[in-house]
This record gives sequence, C-alpha cells and structure tokens, in this order.
Amino acid sequence: MACSHAPPAKPVASSDTARPASDTARAASDTAGAAPRAMPSETVLTGKVGAVGLAIAPVTSLQIGNAKAMTLVGPMEPELRRLGSATVWVAGSPVSGPPNATFSVTRYGIVSIDGAKPLVGTVMTRDGATWLATESDTVKLGKAPTELAAKAGAKVWVIVRRSGSELTTQSYGLIRDP
Repeated sequence: MACSHAPPAKPVASSDTARPASDTARAASDTAGAAPRAMPSETVLTGKVGAVGLAIAPVTSLQIGNAKAMTLVGPMEPELRRLGSATVWVAGSPVSGPPNATFSVTRYGIVSIDGAKPLVGTVMTRDGATWLATESDTVKLGKAPTELAAKAGAKVWVIVRRSGSELTTQSYGLIRDP
C-alpha cells in the first residue's frame, strides 16, 4: 500500500464533527470514516498507522502528530496492521505495555488512504459483477480488477471514481481474508 501524504491528525474528541463526505463516499455511505461518538468507557484517537517490527515480532502503532507512537493491541490489531500508512480513528482504552504507550483497540474506521476517503466493505460477486457490501449499502464496482473480484467474502477498502452512475475501482487493499 502506498503511503498517505496527509499530515497526521491530532487526537479528536467525540464531539468533533467529521469533514463532509465526497460524492463517492455518499454513494455508499460508510460511517467508519467519521470520528465516532466515544462510549463512556473508551477513548477515541486519530492518527497514522505504522506497521513495523520483525515478522516474528510485528508491532502496529498509531502516530498522532509529533508525539511518540502508541502501540496498538487487541482484536482489531491484525486489520489495522494491514492499513499501514492509512489515517484512521481508533476507539478503545489505554493499557500498560512496554516500551511505548499501548492502546487496546475495540473498533476503528479509515479516515483516508493517500488523502482519499475509501469505501470499506465485503466483496461480493453477483451476476458476474463485483459488488461491495458496506455498512449501509451495496454498490456495484465497475471495471473491478480480477484479483479483487476473486476476493469474495474478504473485507477490503476501495478507492473509487464516479463516472455517471458507475463506480470505477481506482485502488484497493485487503483488510481481512474471507
């Protein structure tokens, strides 16, 4: 995945408002990108994901501005690791863990990849066409690469371009295997 060139975001409070969605994002609205409302027992942070370390000891981190990177742990860590360089929000709670501050993630959303807001969902194939089932809608992906169409059941992010009523796949990435 290419690096995001957007500057790292500062931590956000749950009352912050999200930026207006693009026309593409509205086509298959996915609330995963907007900073969520924090539950009473959780903290919400926004930053850039880093996937570092050795294969035997991988580390997934969140860089928030110029502060020291925070290590991400928890059930969402494997998905976040695949989002290296993306800007995301994470919800969860701080936990102790060496050597850096550690944050246990219970949910997350993608804010941007390479400065663009992706659609996030599950790949489906129907009537020979590739579809993406997002949290709120199912959209047909025009001119989807064969490799993407073969990922039926996988959770992916997709950057699309609207051309009339068709959404053309520009780039995509695997978040979770089928």
